[in-house]
Amino acid sequence: MRARSRGALARPRMALRRLGRDRSGVAYIEMALLAPVLLLMYCGAYVVSDMVTCGRKVSLAAHTITDLTSQYSTVSAASLTAILANSAYVMAPYNSSSAGLRVSEIQITGASTAVVVWSQAQNATPLAVNTAVTLPANMAPTLMQPTTTGAGNGAYMIMGEISYPYTPGFGQGWLPAPNLYNRYFMLPRISTSIPTPT
Repeated sequence: MRARSRGALARPRMALRRLGRDRSGVAYIEMALLAPVLLLMYCGAYVVSDMVTCGRKVSLAAHTITDLTSQYSTVSAASLTAILANSAYVMAPYNSSSAGLRVSEIQITGASTAVVVWSQAQNATPLAVNTAVTLPANMAPTLMQPTTTGAGNGAYMIMGEISYPYTPGFGQGWLPAPNLYNRYFMLPRISTSIPTPT
């Protein structure tokens, strides 16, 4: 009877020893612990990559608005509407219906300042005439600034702007949704300014 009870007790002990030496399930446990971390890293990398791509589209759309407008010698409101509408297509495959686009002609008043001459927008508010615009520091060289005697006017530039509320493909609500913004400046190509018919 004792031999039987010893044998019965030895079996669980041996099973526990074998279990302690067994390493065959370690990979599964490691994978179960690391899989959520790897999945979050993959999703985060995707969102960052997608946001950078969207930012490039925003930059390209602002450039397109400015570039197309600067090729006119005079531009109508209908032409500006077409320019803004067609520039929105640059945002594809992103939804351009939420993009705010604006094109304005500005006149230089100082090295880093200008005022609005005219403005037109799509899904945004046009800038009021004579609204002050802050330019990048020392953007306008002396030749583009009005003369100190008041005899000369400042140069004219076209300013294209776009604002786009980026929405992550997933994780909405707990991932940040930044507002992407860009603006471009160009001189008129075939005239000193680009008036709009009144």
